[in-house]
Amino acid sequence: YDHAKSPKAKQGGALTPDEIAPGQCADLSNSPASELPGGGAECSSNFLSAIDTSVANAELLCPALAFDPTGPYPSQCANFNQLGPRLPFIAVSPFSKPGYVSHSIGDHASLLALIEHRFLTINDVRLHLTKRDQFADPLEDMFDFNHAPSLNTPVGEAAPPTVDCTP
Repeated sequence: YDHAKSPKAKQGGALTPDEIAPGQCADLSNSPASELPGGGAECSSNFLSAIDTSVANAELLCPALAFDPTGPYPSQCANFNQLGPRLPFIAVSPFSKPGYVSHSIGDHASLLALIEHRFLTINDVRLHLTKRDQFADPLEDMFDFNHAPSLNTPVGEAAPPTVDCTP
């Protein structure tokens, strides 16, 4: 999915959920882990193939590893509106909707947001640990908590071990 652009964040001049000001990080067309040209793949290839992996030689092979005195966020920092690498997510649960494909955008904080939304909502106020999970999609469209589709599905017995390992 390196070719797909991340959606633009609506910010209205405010800080982003992780409190990084717009323009605080250099805008990169490719994320640092991208395998597209200019995305850092040549640095990782050279670094991994080098025989001498001392810090000085690593910085020569990949200047992105060098210390950046521009502030707490290095110039290689991904743009604030990127959620990170895209990964497939499979929800295995008795409450999962069978054959359902979600088109909502989630990230690693979405799992925490789901737990907070289901178990930490008091008087319609959802408690949260960070602003990132406060604004993350809770992924509830993938589940049916009122009518669990496979709650009563029979589960077979496990086969006995083929080799006896008793001492």
